[in-house]
Amino acid sequence: MIKQIPLGTQGFITSEQGLGMMSVGITMGKRDLYGKMNNVSNKGVAELISRAIKAGVTHFDTAQIYTNLSGMMLGSWFPTSNSAEKRMKLGLSLNRGKYQLATKIMKSGKKKDVKEMCYRSLKAMGIECIDLYYVHRIDPKIPIEVTMEAMNELIAEGKIKYVGLSEASAKTIHRAHAICPLTCVQMEWSLYSRELEDEIVPLCAELGIGIVAYAPMGRGLLADASLDPHKMSRMDFRKMGGVGYAVKEDERNLAKSLETLAEQKNVPLGTLSLAWVHKKGRDALDGAGVVPIPGTGNPNHMEENAKAVALSYTLNDEDMLAIETCVPRKAMENLPRYGGALGERVFTKENNISILEWKE
Repeated sequence: MIKQIPLGTQGFITSEQGLGMMSVGITMGKRDLYGKMNNVSNKGVAELISRAIKAGVTHFDTAQIYTNLSGMMLGSWFPTSNSAEKRMKLGLSLNRGKYQLATKIMKSGKKKDVKEMCYRSLKAMGIECIDLYYVHRIDPKIPIEVTMEAMNELIAEGKIKYVGLSEASAKTIHRAHAICPLTCVQMEWSLYSRELEDEIVPLCAELGIGIVAYAPMGRGLLADASLDPHKMSRMDFRKMGGVGYAVKEDERNLAKSLETLAEQKNVPLGTLSLAWVHKKGRDALDGAGVVPIPGTGNPNHMEENAKAVALSYTLNDEDMLAIETCVPRKAMENLPRYGGALGERVFTKENNISILEWKE
């Protein structure tokens, strides 16, 4: 049931659901940022990639920042031997021609850095061209036009095919798209995170830019109603990263309410939550395309998540209303999606909009 669809209007074709690779890159020992055990050996990641492709999930979304925590704490954004990019190399080599690969530049928006880090990613993953290359966070010190010029040069060199932004404001999307046509914008989108629906989604529909939805199950909180946030480790990213909705009072009641609805439909909670994102995005984007990328390092979880695609095509307006009644948008409004320095570079707090205007 998972189809290959156009994402954006620049010619990119990919699976209508992808796989986020953060869990195989950012690790604490053998556990990911949410405390889950994963097999992140090269062979383990290769199995994950191969089984995903067999399930119809061919879009793999990684990033240069997805590396072990010790490297991050030392300030290294380079693809180390413990990065997701490196760990994916074997799986990619075994499945050439069967996938679409996306990665993201994090270090800076300077033209030299954007290009140099692209070359490093290519080497780390053992490939010659990146299908989709994103700006992971907007650099407030560099006009977005400079960054987009670097993207145009990489396209001309045959190093990348398509370009995206992650966590960008509407104005920045407009400015970037004028220099280098964007294929997609990656944003957090779930029943717990809906602020992009006000400006970003309508703009992307207008410009023919697709959306890649990360954390589509509310960082796992909309996949398991039995989770107890009070018992999460202090190193769990939902606490450590300042995810506001993860610690909101009565948040578990929302998840349990939705779980009751899922039980009535005889589907898991996470499958229904994820199906909502598919349906919401298809309806709102007017053909520009939405690709949710639930992240996991567990092949079994990946295969379970893949079932959400078929379910999404069965949801009608009554179903969507029932889902949104269980988890009303207003319940999570004005809550930070990240805390501290992490929160300063998401699109709602972006500060490069008017400070650095492009000059010919």
